[in-house]
Amino acid sequence: MPYARENNATQAEIDTSEIFGSGAFKIVHAGTYTRGTRSGQKCVSKEFKTGCVVESHYFDEELNICAKAQKILDAFNEASIINQEIHLNTPEVWTYLPGCNKAGQKSLIEPMILNFEKFNSNSGWAATDTTGWASAMQALSHFSYHNSAGQFLLCDLQGGRYNNGYVLSDPVIMSRVQNCGPADLGMDGIMSFFQRHKCGAFCKRDWSKPPVLGKAKIPMREGTTMEAYLPTRSSRTPMTNLQRIRE
Repeated sequence: MPYARENNATQAEIDTSEIFGSGAFKIVHAGTYTRGTRSGQKCVSKEFKTGCVVESHYFDEELNICAKAQKILDAFNEASIINQEIHLNTPEVWTYLPGCNKAGQKSLIEPMILNFEKFNSNSGWAATDTTGWASAMQALSHFSYHNSAGQFLLCDLQGGRYNNGYVLSDPVIMSRVQNCGPADLGMDGIMSFFQRHKCGAFCKRDWSKPPVLGKAKIPMREGTTMEAYLPTRSSRTPMTNLQRIRE
């Protein structure tokens, strides 16, 4: 995939003694690739906040959302709406190796993103534009609705800037039929986004959007608004090895 930032590695060492970051339903540990093209580079391991860490449903759903987001992002880049590229981190499901108390548990691995910042949320919140990138990301969200004929809205856009553009991670897709994970707020979320959206320099006048009526049903907040919450789980094992497996 031309606009995907992939692991290009098969093994990593993860420091689980500290939580590097935490989202609405995943915790993040930092690590280093130890085998493959990216050997020596930093990566992150994302684990679901649930006891069912080996349940394939969570991972399958996450990868399906990522695949849909990649198609939207590819179309946006090919349309040459901005003069730089936006890439998407592509996670893979890896498994902890034997010899640690996480052996057999699964995790999502992807390259680490530096200079992390957030541009919008799934409730319609948008960052103040100081560099032009906030307007570009709002245009990407608007484009996703137009390009999918009103079926999807790509949002919760966050990532880091690099010399050749931007890299995003963990986006949310809201769908008309509300089947894209716990952060998919359905049409209420899509309508709330557009009730707060102001087209900027990169939005096109002919892009479609839903009719905006009344007040937004979803309260606006910078963080990700979840439709369903997962129970938390605590686990600490420092410096455990993780490896990609092919199923």
